[in-house]
Amino acid sequence: MTTRSLRETATVVRDPLYYSCIGNMTWLPTPLKGFTDAVPEIKECLRVCAFHLYGWACEHRDFKIHSERVRSGAVPLGYPEDWPTPERPALPNGTAPYSERVKFSITKRKAKLRRQLADETLEHYGHDAVREVLAFWKVDLTD
Repeated sequence: MTTRSLRETATVVRDPLYYSCIGNMTWLPTPLKGFTDAVPEIKECLRVCAFHLYGWACEHRDFKIHSERVRSGAVPLGYPEDWPTPERPALPNGTAPYSERVKFSITKRKAKLRRQLADETLEHYGHDAVREVLAFWKVDLTD
C-alpha cells in the first residue's frame, strides 16, 4: 500500500460520514474480515460489488479516483465470476435475503437510535454528529 493510499484510508475512516469501510457493510465470516480492511484488491472487489448491488460508490473526496473507476464498469482482477457486473446482474452466492428478520433488526436499531438521541444524559454520545450523519444519508428514524 502506498503512502498516499494509507493517508486516504486514514481520512475516510476518521470522517463520521464515511466511518465504516465497505467490508463492514457486508456480512462475512469472521476470519475473512481482516482481509477486507488490509488487502486493497479485496476492498476494490467489495466496492465494485456494492456499486452493482446498491448503486453506491464512496463519495469521499479521497476516493474520487476509486469511485470513478467503479462507475466506469471496470472489473478488478480476481473479481468473483458470480458477482454482479454491468452485464451480469446477480446476487453473490450466499447473500442474505431482505427478510422480516432483517426488517425487525432495522426497526429495533432505529428505535435505539431514537432513544439515544433523546437522552441528553449521554454527554459523550455526539448527538449533533449523529444527527448530521443521519441527515446526510437520509435516514428516517420515524419508521
